[in-house]
Amino acid sequence: MKKIRITRSGHKAYTNKRLKHCSPVSFVLETGETLRRGCGRNGLQETDVGWHCFYCGNYLYRSEPSLKALWFHFRVGREYWRAMFSRDKIYINGVPVTGLPDSLPRSLSSDLLEPNPPAWFSFFIFYDGPQFIEYLENYKYA
Repeated sequence: MKKIRITRSGHKAYTNKRLKHCSPVSFVLETGETLRRGCGRNGLQETDVGWHCFYCGNYLYRSEPSLKALWFHFRVGREYWRAMFSRDKIYINGVPVTGLPDSLPRSLSSDLLEPNPPAWFSFFIFYDGPQFIEYLENYKYA
């Protein structure tokens, strides 16, 4: 019986060219704990919406990903989305954010079950909170 031999395909230099550097970034959580994203290794692999690090799981999004890819990540993210308030700061899933904690009206939450992006989603991405609400009001009466 022959032994099975497992080898890596490709050259190390070629592999390093395909992967990007996962730069470490730090956030201060509402508890005062520092959250670090990025591992500092060459582990970012290209995906449909940007890059995903296979070492630490960090995501870096493209400047212009496809609308369908953004919709998928938006839907998955909303399943685990949680807003918290502490004094003068707003946190979403423990990460400090600026702006409104939730600019998605409850009437649109049923659309999160749809596999394809609804018509309002592109406006949600490109408009600020008040502009998006104004768009929705005009959309209802159009």
